[in-house]
Amino acid sequence: MSVLKTSIRFMPVGVALLCVQLDFFSLGLALPTIAKSLGYGVTDLQWLVSAYLLSIGALTVPAGRIGDIIGRRRTLMIGLAVFAITSLICGLSTELLPLVISRAVQGLGAALIIPNAFALISNDTTETERPQVVGAMIGLSGIGTALGPVVGGVFASTVGWQWVFWINVPLAALAILGSFRIKESRNETIERSLSSIDWWGAATVMIGLTLLSLGIDNIVPFGWSSPLTWGLMLGGVAGLVAFALVERRAVSPLVHPELLRNRPYVALLAVGTIGNMGVNIFILMATLDLQSIRGFSAQTAGLLFVSGSIGVALSGPVGGWLCSRYPATRVLAVATIIGGGSLLLISVAGGLPLYLIALGIAGLACGMAYSVTQIGVQSVVPPQQSGEATSFMLMPLVALGGLAVVVASGIVEQIGEGKPTIEGITAVLVGSAVLMAAAGFALLIGERRLVLTR
Repeated sequence: MSVLKTSIRFMPVGVALLCVQLDFFSLGLALPTIAKSLGYGVTDLQWLVSAYLLSIGALTVPAGRIGDIIGRRRTLMIGLAVFAITSLICGLSTELLPLVISRAVQGLGAALIIPNAFALISNDTTETERPQVVGAMIGLSGIGTALGPVVGGVFASTVGWQWVFWINVPLAALAILGSFRIKESRNETIERSLSSIDWWGAATVMIGLTLLSLGIDNIVPFGWSSPLTWGLMLGGVAGLVAFALVERRAVSPLVHPELLRNRPYVALLAVGTIGNMGVNIFILMATLDLQSIRGFSAQTAGLLFVSGSIGVALSGPVGGWLCSRYPATRVLAVATIIGGGSLLLISVAGGLPLYLIALGIAGLACGMAYSVTQIGVQSVVPPQQSGEATSFMLMPLVALGGLAVVVASGIVEQIGEGKPTIEGITAVLVGSAVLMAAAGFALLIGERRLVLTR
């Protein structure tokens, strides 16, 4: 009963996370309609996904620190306001470039929401309550995951793709109003000034990730040997090296060294990142398969994808329940292995019934790779460090998820000579499956050496 009451108290946090999930999962099946409306190919619009994910990945670290300084509830509410305003602008956009820019700024809003949502929970729950409350909030946000494809497909086929973005506005408003009832929290051990944030570190990591992504995206149109491709990729690597150097010398670094010496945290971070890459690839490949290969409309594809999105939606509560009984590293390892197997099953599932079953298994297993990482992090770091740990975790988790979308789209384009084919989709799924399974087995073998708070 205590866990239930606490979960109800944090429902505005869950609604805030729901906004982020609904936005991401509804967009995928609306992409073909948006592409047709704006006059582009479907794969050209992957930057609507990547710009958003890269923005979240690069900005969550300073966003978590902002919450530590000015208040996590206040920062959450600012993020919701940014998210709502940019959602409105996205729906009003009639050209691709303004839409991509708006998506990047929308990623800023999401970056302000996510780490501070989890930090609010961690700093106002007991050690016993925490895994299940975090799992419940991920489960609430999972409603957005489950409804997202249906919403995206139905809106794109009826009232217009713009409503995929505009639906966020009333939801964000409800979350803002409800957040006034949540207890404010800050990190009282750090300096209370925004000038203390390592802005140079934030700038270098954003530049590095953006240039690296642009370089990878240029491999297909310009080739590996193009000076533009290599110049962008080398610039991206230089930006990330600069970030590491800045962090070493910063008076108040975005990431404190002791966090990276926490072995369970690093294990969750590494395998969770690979697992989340599988989530993003699984969603993208299912979108291309259902619409471009099997020929379903956006509305029908959205309804069919429910089998996968329900699995993702259940991953939060199931992950929270399991993490309250077993070490999160073990749960993550098994989920990642099963996730890899499910991607292989998707790649060989010809008939629609088996394909939908495979989507459901992949949704649950791959979704747990993401949710268990977040749940586990709240257990392996002190509550006051939750914002920093969550935000740093999201940087590779989300940014590399965005890069995975870029790479997967490029492979599909290259194999299919500019259009999605069964061969291209299969190649991406098999490669991702092998990577996920290898990561899961490696963590399972090393799991006994990691001491994890249950």
